[in-house]
Amino acid sequence: MRDFKNVLVLSEIHDLLLPFDLWKLQGCWWKRALPFIYSDKLQANRYLVEAEAIGQHQGAASFGFKVLSHHLDQRPFLTSLLKQRGYRAIYLTRNLVRQVLSGMVAKQRGIYNTTKNFEDSHRYHIDLDKFQQLVQWGKQRVEKDCTRLTEEGFSFAIVTYEDFLADRQSFFDKIFKFLGLPTELPPKSDYSIMIKDLRYTIVNYDAVVERATMMGMILDS
Repeated sequence: MRDFKNVLVLSEIHDLLLPFDLWKLQGCWWKRALPFIYSDKLQANRYLVEAEAIGQHQGAASFGFKVLSHHLDQRPFLTSLLKQRGYRAIYLTRNLVRQVLSGMVAKQRGIYNTTKNFEDSHRYHIDLDKFQQLVQWGKQRVEKDCTRLTEEGFSFAIVTYEDFLADRQSFFDKIFKFLGLPTELPPKSDYSIMIKDLRYTIVNYDAVVERATMMGMILDS
């Protein structure tokens, strides 16, 4: 988030500015012919300049967008570029065990999220070895992300999905305090909670809890 005064997220300006990978393809034949002038790093900087200008023209004085961990891997220059332009990061995490279980159930179910009222009476079996592998991988990813942000001197705050569910007001108070902005609660999400009861949804729930405990992880039901 690059804070000016108020908050504007990238989704609000998509009608005026294409997502980066589509935006940089405009006039792509001559951009490929001049890679030193139109490198991804230079293009990314130009993109941010244009996006920020659009946001300010719309009357907002703050601009933010979503970055996934793999974006930082794909474009190693991105962290330093954002830091140079004065951006700060809100790093969202989740209980890793619940995150992995949600993903494994979603993959079996074939539905990852929906805005409709969702009900599912099916029960799902979790492959314990795959579960352990994914939890360990997720733990390494979080550690890698935080280490990278810290080592590069990036200003960031960590918030959790569980905090959001427990106390929405407190969750956003923390974010806006970090940004030095007055709290503005966004509209409530219309996405449905996909798993309402892990004990029912997962057939081998007790075995999953035992494996999580063995890894030193806690699964709050």
